[in-house]
Amino acid sequence: MPATHPRPARPGADRRSARSRLAELRGPTLTAATVLAIALVISIAGSAVTYMRVDQAYRQQNAVADAKGRLDTILRAQLDEENALRGYLASGQKVYLGPYYTSRPVFSENLTALQSDLQRAGLSESYPLLDDLQRSHGLWETQVARPLLAHPTAPGEIVLLQRGKVIVDRVRSDYHALGDLLQRQSGVAADMMRALLLRAALLTSALILVFGAAAIIADMVRSRTQLSLERERVIGETLQRAFLSGWDTCPFLEVGTAYVSAAMHVAIGGDLFDVYRLDDHRALLVVADISGKGLDAAVDTAFVKYSLRSLAVDYDDPSLILRKFNLAFLKSVRDEASFVSLFTGILDARSGILHYASAGHSPVFVRRGSDLRQIPVTGPLIGLRPDDTFAASTEQLQPGDILVLATDGLTEARDTAGVMLDESGAMRILRQAPAQPQAMADFVVAQVNRTSGGRIADDLALLVVTFLGTPEAAAPAAGVAERTFAR
Repeated sequence: MPATHPRPARPGADRRSARSRLAELRGPTLTAATVLAIALVISIAGSAVTYMRVDQAYRQQNAVADAKGRLDTILRAQLDEENALRGYLASGQKVYLGPYYTSRPVFSENLTALQSDLQRAGLSESYPLLDDLQRSHGLWETQVARPLLAHPTAPGEIVLLQRGKVIVDRVRSDYHALGDLLQRQSGVAADMMRALLLRAALLTSALILVFGAAAIIADMVRSRTQLSLERERVIGETLQRAFLSGWDTCPFLEVGTAYVSAAMHVAIGGDLFDVYRLDDHRALLVVADISGKGLDAAVDTAFVKYSLRSLAVDYDDPSLILRKFNLAFLKSVRDEASFVSLFTGILDARSGILHYASAGHSPVFVRRGSDLRQIPVTGPLIGLRPDDTFAASTEQLQPGDILVLATDGLTEARDTAGVMLDESGAMRILRQAPAQPQAMADFVVAQVNRTSGGRIADDLALLVVTFLGTPEAAAPAAGVAERTFAR
């Protein structure tokens, strides 16, 4: 049987086999590359579209936030005009009309800006409400304010005031309707942003390499949006506090202040402190706690601040100031259950005498060296009865004496077990505090926060004033005071 041998391989057979295997690999590789390229294009396009939509939602959210601020300012201006007019009618003194004339251009300017914000937010359905708000304000000006200013003692005053109340109620109704609309739009924008970020996350899970960049961009946009909104909130809160609690510089005083809100979502409230320079030698010192929260309390706070300033210009006696303010408050307040605890004093630097009256406001202290005592209450709360009287008293101060004026957020702070700090606990903290006013204010807030475990139950406003002596004697220290105010 003949031997058999395998046939030799044909030349180039191995090369053809290699090419075949290469062709087999080239197809999936090309397909994968094509899919990757398509995925990359889709990723880039999707990322670009996502970014543009997030940016659009971000701009819309900013427009809604701006519109909310404008809307609050508009209502506050309307109420400031109304309160100023009521104060003028109640007292007959034109000094009350200051806020009326300053608020009118504020209303018009912010109304125009609000219209622009609503256009940016895409809220065309808000235009009828905005038109009605503008029309209502015009009716109040022409049918109520101007006739009362022209004839304040005319027999039809009550009728005009009642008509004004109806119109202002209409303004409030438009305000609340616009506020609800803005709140809904804010939620829509927020939902849109969340949906877009979720879509970016899903795309990232499908192609980590490609969509990783999109996820980073989305996260950067989200972080930037949150940072911007937080910055706007802090700026708005700071501006509101400056409006409600601004003070004058006095060469014979060094001032420290602090304000802590019990509710972080409430930017404005009813706590107030004020230092108002009456002349080169006298200053009005005020601390007050107005019942209520939010915009209504802030409106009452502005009314309290400027009413007391106006009365202090005309009267030297704090008891008379509080009696007249009590009557004006009862005539102007919108809620019959509202009241005010209030301390007001006039400090004369030449004599060092603090002439004061306290309407149910107890957290006021005087510290001289290591000695600390509480200034007693001299009368009832503001806003209870029109025939209430408020006794006045005096306190002889010496250079270096420290006045601590606080709201009940200090004495009513509770520890983690629910035990109230009260006056004795507050005095213990004040004795331990440093003597420099701002350092003392910061120390008190830190101690209250630590005692309460960071959960303050009520707003805390704190005004710390060091009496430097007569302006001539205080001249070397004036630079220190000015640096304190510039903080």
